[in-house]
Amino acid sequence: MKNSDQSHSYVHFRFGIVIILSLAVMALDVRSKLLNDIRFYLESALYPVLVFADSPHAVGRVVSSQLKTHSELIKENEQLSTENFMQRADSLKLKDLEAENKALRQLLNSPIRTKNKRLFAEVIDVDPDPYLHRVTVNRGASDGVHEGMPVITDKGLVGQVINVNYAFSRVLLLTDPNCSIPVVDERSNVRAISSGSGSHDDIIINNVPRSADIKKGDLLLTSGIGGVYPRGYPVAIVSKVGFSDSQPFAEVKAKPLVDTDKMRFVLMYWTSLENSEDIKSLAKEQTDSKVILHQRKIKDLIKTLSVKDRVVDNSEGQQ
Repeated sequence: MKNSDQSHSYVHFRFGIVIILSLAVMALDVRSKLLNDIRFYLESALYPVLVFADSPHAVGRVVSSQLKTHSELIKENEQLSTENFMQRADSLKLKDLEAENKALRQLLNSPIRTKNKRLFAEVIDVDPDPYLHRVTVNRGASDGVHEGMPVITDKGLVGQVINVNYAFSRVLLLTDPNCSIPVVDERSNVRAISSGSGSHDDIIINNVPRSADIKKGDLLLTSGIGGVYPRGYPVAIVSKVGFSDSQPFAEVKAKPLVDTDKMRFVLMYWTSLENSEDIKSLAKEQTDSKVILHQRKIKDLIKTLSVKDRVVDNSEGQQ
């Protein structure tokens, strides 16, 4: 009996040591971020295991897509052809507007905005914790992904990248309580900050004054403040505007435009100039525009002087 008691006490002692070490490592990771590199290499090494675990789901998707009926495929093809035709027609107008915008910016000596680089990605995993609204996509450091990149779909904003590994990345959704996004009301231009509520159906609009012009049904866009999210991307529709005598601010909630529970594909955006070549080309465009404007001013001045000389000569000849 004594030996068994000793063995049990030894097991409990080892278990206590393991718990203490685990808590110490967790505290060290939270405070000093020393384990980020170790986690990066471990998760990159375990990526094949994740792919293997997801293989039944991937096989199921392939099988289900192959079982579509011929009529469904024809209908889908017709719909896609129509949408493609409409987009091509819209692109013609966009090209004309881009050319006009470029000309106006050169005339005003304003820097020309370069096109943002985009990356297509697929959602391969969802965080099982109901209190963490995060997904994993199949793009990582090998594709140039970095932390802080905004993520969107064809309907609106999804969130931003918070963790990057070699072959995949984790995305913080806009419905997560830790996600804050600067937004602006499209109708009234009222600026605010949205925060996740922990629910997939609602986000909270914080610190909105009671006198602010914001109404149910208004569209909220990214304001571009802070530089993380580019301006003008749809975020949510205002679903509730309430007032309480005990609260100095209005109670505003909005419904996200993207159903994060059903999304499968996303786009990841580079919002800033990533290399010196882009910066050099931008500086060259600005310098060229200045030279052109300077040359035009000189030509106009020469023409004006020549006209004045002709008028003077004619008047003297008449006298």
